[in-house]
Amino acid sequence: MRLLFIVACLELVAALPFLGKKTKYDELTARKLLNMAAGAYGTEQEACINRTFPAHEDYVVVSVNKEDCDDFDNTCEGYIAASDVKKELVIVFRGTKTKGQLLLEGLKSIRPGANFFDMGGVNEYFLNGHLVLWPSVEEVLKDPKYAGYKTVFTGHSLGGALAALAAARTAKQGFRTGDQITMYTYGEPRVGDAQFATNFDAMIKDSYRVVFRRDIVPHLPACAKDKSWFGDSDTSRPCDINVINKPYHHSTEIWYPDSMEPGAHYIECTGEPRGEDFTCSDKLKFYYDQSNSYIWDHRHYFTVRVPEYGKTGCDAAQPEGKPGLIENVVNRINLLTRTIGLE
Repeated sequence: MRLLFIVACLELVAALPFLGKKTKYDELTARKLLNMAAGAYGTEQEACINRTFPAHEDYVVVSVNKEDCDDFDNTCEGYIAASDVKKELVIVFRGTKTKGQLLLEGLKSIRPGANFFDMGGVNEYFLNGHLVLWPSVEEVLKDPKYAGYKTVFTGHSLGGALAALAAARTAKQGFRTGDQITMYTYGEPRVGDAQFATNFDAMIKDSYRVVFRRDIVPHLPACAKDKSWFGDSDTSRPCDINVINKPYHHSTEIWYPDSMEPGAHYIECTGEPRGEDFTCSDKLKFYYDQSNSYIWDHRHYFTVRVPEYGKTGCDAAQPEGKPGLIENVVNRINLLTRTIGLE
């Protein structure tokens, strides 16, 4: 009910003239796709779909894939949903699942980027994840049943990186034209270098990286900073697009600087440098003693704790996921206390 109420409110807002919009970013779409991205963390994808899309649109899961993506038994996962009514595919990738996997992502970023189909260099860990999952994606893209279907890519965290690589390859190899592709990611790290970002943006226009407040992951791996820039000491330095072989963002950032409640203010970051607009989250400085708050922001998008929420089947009554053992015990004690009149 909560999600339906939010959707109704957003549809009402969307019906009003909206002046000054710079992009085709649509918050209603972003909220729906966040549910799909969350669903990749668990096994309740169908429940997430049923709570997200009207029944008459008839979205169904047509593929689920899980593969080892490094030498330490960490996995990369994804699933694909299709609607014959909307003639649309939604290709979804799961985010980082373990601390070890996060560490490996960072270690792989130290090396120069691996060549990605002559588009530029990309993070080697992300590339490995892409390569093990791609066959299942390609199979669906090539299926005559889905010929001409609009294709949407989405994911949170690592899932956003994998979504970007899959979208780029889909366009590069001609499985879909750029105008048939849409991408929304959440807390996506930097995937490749400036050459990759430039080629990505030339092919795919309808692509948005949603960033919540001080989520630190979109600022990793670190870009090369513009050493010629001297400005406010309270801000960082802009990324330098001219430095080769260093991480650099593709697509348009959509930054929510304060909250992600319905109607919250967001910024369409179309300024300079392109892809790393310094008037948006790139201007932030990050401090070690505040790392817990940065991680909290990364896990929470549109007021839900993404991984745990997805495991509930996107149950809006459990935005933080199912209670843990200790919380269950405390809740039962409180219930018993109220029942016997001790409260």
